[in-house]
Amino acid sequence: MNPTNARTLGVLAEPEVTAEFADRNGREVRDLLNLADERHVWSVVIEYQDFTAGNGLEPMLGSLAKHRTLRAWDVMVCLTDLPIRMDGRTVVAEVALGEQISLVSVPALGAVNIDRRVRTAVADLSWAMHRPFDPEDEAVEFGPPSLHKSRHIETTVPDQGPIGFRYVSATRLGRGRLLAGMLRANRPWRLVFGLRSAMAAAIATGAFALVTNTIWQLADLLGATRLTLLMALSISSMVFWIIVQHDLWESAKRDDSLERYKASLYNISTVWSLVIGVVISYFLLFVAVLLAAAFTIDNTLLAVTLQHPVTVWDFAEVAWMTTSAALIGGALGSGFESKDDILRAAYGQRERHRRQSVADGE
Repeated sequence: MNPTNARTLGVLAEPEVTAEFADRNGREVRDLLNLADERHVWSVVIEYQDFTAGNGLEPMLGSLAKHRTLRAWDVMVCLTDLPIRMDGRTVVAEVALGEQISLVSVPALGAVNIDRRVRTAVADLSWAMHRPFDPEDEAVEFGPPSLHKSRHIETTVPDQGPIGFRYVSATRLGRGRLLAGMLRANRPWRLVFGLRSAMAAAIATGAFALVTNTIWQLADLLGATRLTLLMALSISSMVFWIIVQHDLWESAKRDDSLERYKASLYNISTVWSLVIGVVISYFLLFVAVLLAAAFTIDNTLLAVTLQHPVTVWDFAEVAWMTTSAALIGGALGSGFESKDDILRAAYGQRERHRRQSVADGE
């Protein structure tokens, strides 16, 4: 390969969430660049580093430019899982054309087809940033197709400063898309692994409650409506306890509208992430209790206790009641297998961790 034809894209990704996107899509990004640019051979280098992108690209531009020069990258794209808010708009991407550096907020791309959206945005930004500085390319218009032509995204040009282009949400659904992307970035299904100790305690409590005929009678008397309310109470109690126990609720200064907005986003995404994780855990616990009930409770004894013929629904009611009681009585008093699994579901905790990592590095 002729060295003069070689071009390098450097992708700087924050650890964990965006790092996974970079790992999965690095090869596809390289192929897209080589398909778009027939004169050069592109390679993609991925690095992982904590950086504080909550205030956008401009505050970080000096250090990022030094990093790009040190690595001898032709263009640089940074990926963050933090939401960015500028002038009352949700920012999808920012481009410092003079430094050939751009920043992409992955949650702002939404939660559907996210891998495809990330790799096309990275590839299009890289190619578009490189074109004006390629002496063989007469085209100087900047317009990444995946961002420029999307009906959900608008292009803005700041009046001053190093940011040449900014892509922002164009619809009222931008906040919803952002929250969906934040929720996906939190990966609430992984919370189940952090609740293993709590679920073990709940199973132990449920095993004891399952052989108590008082539970059988209560389940039969309450009915589906009140059992549903009890389930909602147990799940919400668990979520509330996790938030209080690990100080996951974000507070903001009343006189700072941007901080209030960010705090509301963080809190909503954290609550919904915890709800999804606890609901998954509840369902798994229910299945375990139902199987235990089927093997341990005698049909005749249950019919005598309830004073009517029993069906599968009666066993389901007993398991339903037992699961809710076990979650409240057992899990709330136990600890977690891994505190890190809980903290990963909170944006504020991750942002504070990154700020501390950057401060320690300096």
